[in-house]
Amino acid sequence: MSSSIFARCSSLLLAVLLGGCVALPDRPVTPVDLATALESRLAAAERRGFAGQLLVMRGEEVLVKRGFGQIVPGQATALDETAVMPLASLTKPFTASAVLALAAEGWLGLDEPIGDFVSGLEEHWAEVPIHHYLTHTAGLPAEIVNRAWTGPVRFEPVGRDIFMDRLNQFQPDHPPGQGFNYSNIGYNLLAVLIETVAETDWETFLAGSLLNTADVSGIGLLRPGWTDDQLVVGRDGQRTSGHFLDQPMLDDGAGWHLRGAGDLLATPAGIAAWWQSIQRKTWLSQPWLALWLSPQVSDPYGGEYGYGWEFRESSMGPVIGHTGQELDFTSVLAWYQALETLVYINSANKRFRADRLLVE
Repeated sequence: MSSSIFARCSSLLLAVLLGGCVALPDRPVTPVDLATALESRLAAAERRGFAGQLLVMRGEEVLVKRGFGQIVPGQATALDETAVMPLASLTKPFTASAVLALAAEGWLGLDEPIGDFVSGLEEHWAEVPIHHYLTHTAGLPAEIVNRAWTGPVRFEPVGRDIFMDRLNQFQPDHPPGQGFNYSNIGYNLLAVLIETVAETDWETFLAGSLLNTADVSGIGLLRPGWTDDQLVVGRDGQRTSGHFLDQPMLDDGAGWHLRGAGDLLATPAGIAAWWQSIQRKTWLSQPWLALWLSPQVSDPYGGEYGYGWEFRESSMGPVIGHTGQELDFTSVLAWYQALETLVYINSANKRFRADRLLVE
């Protein structure tokens, strides 16, 4: 999962990597221009080992939805638009949506201390308002690392009680609201909040209260019942790391170092349906949808952060989105507001970072 905010692309590096430069036209860019340039860039990357997916939408209209490479390196099955890939930190907008959905129903307030709802927290965490956990301003570090665990850090199948005990061993890096630390732990704790208030597991609440209500399928971890032949295998050159569900899990989902911060999987069709629900304003009720899509705090990287979203400027105007990284997978979602265009890229090859494949 990404701990930086939309790393700036290097045109020279991309030209070397892809064997040529894919340029936007020397005139006002249209959504079709952007879609064409991205498809060309990823096709060039595919010839050098890229495997992944591209979705480009103008409003509710899908302009491009396709895959590149193979699901498993060296095997014939194509990685197409029906394959399933991890969202990594693109999970965070969904987690934030779930918190806002609870707020919309009156179950909690964003300015209320999280300890009013979650028991077992030390006072210095219990007194922090939920807003600060959503915006990475609670003072938490990025990760909890168990050095005795030899697998991928966030895939340790740790239960909620152990997670809470480990969290309580930390002291805030700064007073709430007086600093910005991108923190996966904060979103793990928000998943605890969701499960405590909703009295069900996080994925079940997401499906029942948001995805199903908005008629969105093709997003989830265990509930969709993904099969092995749908799941893309991660890779770094000739080395493979398996697919996401090859990793250790708890019976009801990801361990608590991953849950709510980076545990969802999706197809491009799922992302497209989700984005259409956002455009139709059926994902969240107002004013919560507008609040969810609004910046809340400044970050150290020259942009802003909201409730699960990053906000930045580009050559094509303001962008709302997020990046993600887990195992050998990287992802990026960028909504170019002036163009009313969404771009989603997911990469299964560590050597081709998704956010560096954007054309800006």
